[in-house]
Amino acid sequence: MFPSNLSPSDPLPPARPTVALGASEVARLQMQVERLLMITEALWGILKEQNGFDDKELQKRIVEIDLRDGRMDGRVAATPPAACPKCGRMVPKQSVRCMYCGEPLLMDPFAR
Repeated sequence: MFPSNLSPSDPLPPARPTVALGASEVARLQMQVERLLMITEALWGILKEQNGFDDKELQKRIVEIDLRDGRMDGRVAATPPAACPKCGRMVPKQSVRCMYCGEPLLMDPFAR
């Protein structure tokens, strides 16, 4: 529970190294989100130009996806575990093979 050289009554050591690491991780994640937003915007622009889609269609689809879990909360529902196509047993969604029968599993690229 406590390091051997500390007792429960000793003050906690400063948390600055952890905070600094946390801040750099947040900055890295913010950059990734910004990059993904830019990619998404570029892809949507291509779809609009080449296929004639409009923003209303995109907004409608976003609402449909958001409501899959019955809640309009700006989040995508977690993907539940799936059954193995060969043996029918439930396998974790991160599995690439069924842990019961060894059947290769197709990964859903949008699983969360």
